Amino acid sequence: MDPRAPQFKIAAAAHAQTVEALPSRLGASLDDGALAALAVARDPHALALLWDRFAPGVRALVRRTIAGRADVEDLVQDIFVALLRSIGDLKDPRALRGFVYRVASNVLCDELRRRRRRKWLTLFRSDEQRDEPVADHTIADPSVRFAMLRLQRVFDQLSDELRMAYVLRVIEGLELEEVAVALDCSLSTAKRRVAQAKDLVFASVRNDPTISHFIQSRDQEVDHG
Repeated sequence: MDPRAPQFKIAAAAHAQTVEALPSRLGASLDDGALAALAVARDPHALALLWDRFAPGVRALVRRTIAGRADVEDLVQDIFVALLRSIGDLKDPRALRGFVYRVASNVLCDELRRRRRRKWLTLFRSDEQRDEPVADHTIADPSVRFAMLRLQRVFDQLSDELRMAYVLRVIEGLELEEVAVALDCSLSTAKRRVAQAKDLVFASVRNDPTISHFIQSRDQEVDHG
């Protein structure tokens, strides 16, 4: 069990429900479909099991999208709160992973919009702290850490849809079908967004050999993985 897994207090109907952490071995034998069925049925253990399975990937997605800022853990918890509240909307239990990333994408897009609004409000106020990219020190390789830091500045030039498509597919390595679920769009739209995002990212970094090599390597790993 992740030691950072909290006790979530979720307002549901007229009462608060506390979901406590469980040993991860209890959910290890469940496939995504069975775990989704538990969550949809509001099993009291479901959130802890969802946390065990998906928190590492969600945390990585937040760091890649929000660039390792100090409020990563708050956003991860916000995502899981939103996940528990919306799990009843999951139509196909086998698509649980994509659904988790859809909830995460929605929360992160809301956060990106909020940050952009704040940036405009503080544009001429030098005493305000700006949202600047922060190196993700959970990445052991310094060259990869540097590349991710530089990529964050490139991501800031993309629309939310293209940014999430690129991060989900190229950085996190989701299958295109999962990207489509996560972005709540058709497979053809997901393919188009990923391709467009790749073109824009490469055009922005092609004169930087270090980062262009990094993204080309990631492209190859994803496409042939």
